[in-house]
Amino acid sequence: MPANAGRGPSGAAPPPPPWLVQSSLPIDVLPAEQVLHRVHRTHLDPVFFGPGPRLAATNRFDSASGRFGILYAGMSRRGALAETIMRNPQRLMVSMTEITTRAISELSCVRPLRIVRMHGTGLQTLGTDNAISTGPYEPCGLWADALWDHTDRPDGLAYQSRHDSSEICLALFERGNMAFNSTSTLPLSGILKEIAAILEAYAKSLSPAAPRHAV
Repeated sequence: MPANAGRGPSGAAPPPPPWLVQSSLPIDVLPAEQVLHRVHRTHLDPVFFGPGPRLAATNRFDSASGRFGILYAGMSRRGALAETIMRNPQRLMVSMTEITTRAISELSCVRPLRIVRMHGTGLQTLGTDNAISTGPYEPCGLWADALWDHTDRPDGLAYQSRHDSSEICLALFERGNMAFNSTSTLPLSGILKEIAAILEAYAKSLSPAAPRHAV
């Protein structure tokens, strides 16, 4: 057996501790009309709480019980793009297919949002570590359920982008009194100059479009 076998953590975040139900959550308040950024498929509504009725959990903080949906958004355009079109860090070029099939929208909630700080100082308060943002998904759905059920009644959680640790993303819970306005929806293909500049900051570039075959 190698000398370093079993060295270090497993990579998975711990599940919610039993004492969480009796503890106050580290909550930050986003003001009403705070602009959030969401990248989505061009043919889909930007306001979507997934994964959808009777569908299995797919994304990081999708409810383990399936009792409610999750809307994912970034606090900035850069963060929203990092979480969607830059998910493979070893690729130096982003395919134009990733661009032409997506749009970006600005969303704002009509009321303030109470968000659990699941990064920075909030990690120790909650009894977890940053594997909640970077590790396997399984514990994350359990955390979503635990926070949804908590008596502090948060509207969602903020976590560190796995693909750019300087960016903060949101997983918002589907609650009946939460309504969003959607503005400034743009196809990514319409802001190629801005996307190219963002990609350059990550030492990446756009791949050239594939040539069309003559008919």
